[in-house]
Amino acid sequence: MVKKPKILLIRTDRIGDVTLTTPSVSALRAGYPGSGIYFLTSSYACGVLENNGDLDGIITEKGFFSTLKELRRGKFDIAVIFFLNFKVALLAFLAGIPLRIGPASKLWAVFLNKPVFQHRSEIKKHEADYNLDLLAGLGVEPRPGEAKINPGAAERDSALRVLARLGLKPGDFIIGIHPCSGGSALNWPGENFAGLAGRLLKEFNVRILLTGSPSETPVLEEISAGVAGKTFILREALTLPEFIGVIARCNMFITNSTGPLHLASALRVPTLSFFPPIKACSPLRWGPYGKGLNKVLVPSGAGCPRCEREKCPRYSCMAEITVEDAFKASAGILKTIHMPSAGAAELNKNDRSA
Repeated sequence: MVKKPKILLIRTDRIGDVTLTTPSVSALRAGYPGSGIYFLTSSYACGVLENNGDLDGIITEKGFFSTLKELRRGKFDIAVIFFLNFKVALLAFLAGIPLRIGPASKLWAVFLNKPVFQHRSEIKKHEADYNLDLLAGLGVEPRPGEAKINPGAAERDSALRVLARLGLKPGDFIIGIHPCSGGSALNWPGENFAGLAGRLLKEFNVRILLTGSPSETPVLEEISAGVAGKTFILREALTLPEFIGVIARCNMFITNSTGPLHLASALRVPTLSFFPPIKACSPLRWGPYGKGLNKVLVPSGAGCPRCEREKCPRYSCMAEITVEDAFKASAGILKTIHMPSAGAAELNKNDRSA
């Protein structure tokens, strides 16, 4: 192997998936301090990797032949493919990258020359740890680490301006609620999010910020209408780095199993998340990663090997997680970070004005 190889990491799918490769980026940089480390990802998710000091460059996936030309020009020695599909496997092969590492779970592994058998579908560990395991053949010890996202000063400043336009002030304690998951998992019911937001507003001195994509704004407005109290709806279409800046400004983040959950966890924002009782969606593999303050709620009872919505007598399983369950979990987080109750905040305000 080349003493200081030029390494290409590849993951071109979703925001959360790319976030969960960042512990591998850090581990690889520690193991190969003098090497060039680059990342091929989608234009949709590349914002996750901006300002990552462990990377020497980010290559954004374009058309097949344009991407192939760029990879050939890069003269990479090693490719590590975290999620294997036909396109990326063929790209690495045709680019002539000498060492091609990736999971041996699909037919496309024929394009690898160092496939790694992992059996991820058995769900014995976290997705981030499966990613780390791919580095073992490079002499990198697969120790669990931390996901890393570094919003820049420009993104943080932009987020402050976005929130100011909504009427949120720098000293406000903001709880972000992201109630949709883009179809990646079953969602906790919207009326439950509304009930939880109302309880939090009543019991704690907080501001509730509802976030989602522009297409999800009607859902946010419906939830807001059901909240007993004032909420703030993020309607602006933001770039991913700008949205990361908004999440970084939140003091707590509540959501389903979705990419923004992993963004918040990587930013060390305390999280509460809701996961369905489906094996493929298990929080053991897809839950928040790292040592931050994160709580996960899953409906009690037997899990399901798969979700057959039309046939399932328990189709409303996510509603089994009650508003009271979620409020208790939220209150536990808020008390851990010493968030005063609404009554205490009002008392303190009166003391200052006396």
